[in-house]
Amino acid sequence: MRNQEVNPVRRNMASGSILSRNKGGISNSSPSQKVELSNGVKVAIFDLDGTLVSRHVWLGIVKYNLKEKENLFPVFWYIFYHMALIPFWKIGFLSQEEYYKSWGQDIATMIKGKNQRKTSIFFQWLAKEYLLPSIKKNILKRLKEHQKKGFSTILLSGSFQGLLNIIANQLNINFAIGTKLEIKKDKFSGRIVPPLCFGKQKVEKLENFLSQKKLKVNFKESFAYSDSIFDLPMLKLVGHPVVVEPDKELLKIASKNSWETLQS
Repeated sequence: MRNQEVNPVRRNMASGSILSRNKGGISNSSPSQKVELSNGVKVAIFDLDGTLVSRHVWLGIVKYNLKEKENLFPVFWYIFYHMALIPFWKIGFLSQEEYYKSWGQDIATMIKGKNQRKTSIFFQWLAKEYLLPSIKKNILKRLKEHQKKGFSTILLSGSFQGLLNIIANQLNINFAIGTKLEIKKDKFSGRIVPPLCFGKQKVEKLENFLSQKKLKVNFKESFAYSDSIFDLPMLKLVGHPVVVEPDKELLKIASKNSWETLQS
């Protein structure tokens, strides 16, 4: 058994020898200019679903399978099973986080049995024909502003790594960090390789990635963008959290802490 390889997109990323938080900063230089590594690089971190784009990956997967008449049983199982969990969440048998996490973990069932070639074609459609046409113009503008000022940009999402790589390439994002898919005999097994890049695990995956790459980051001068309360650990990681059309819980926290809030 082997797992899906992670091939993060990298463009002009300055590197150092250690990972640091809340110390120093760098000038707003262009990516081509030399960065003072002693202070760490500034990063801008973007969530995908509901933040950078308005559409959602799971619904795109449903639409594609229905269009191609593929994996119909797993698609209907995915929808009805998670709809059936709603009462358990409402009565408190499942926490809100557990409920939403189950949606993310089980998405892989809808591509079970697809080989890597077919999945690559599918990911291209999902990225270019479904998700990117719904990109939020104000968030895209922010992304380009950060890139122009020399920030290193990171796409950090619970979505599949292969899909994120395509989106990152399209938008010139430096790194993509997401959820790995399990592969058996050149086909996707319908399972992820734990952990799902969700909640606290997002921050853990980010920090592990930066540590492995020996990248030194100035989190105090960095930005993070999200729409979801479940990304609170990621937002708290940086000195400049930005909430994008946030859910009620996140809006309440953002208002209390005077965080920047962006609406469409």
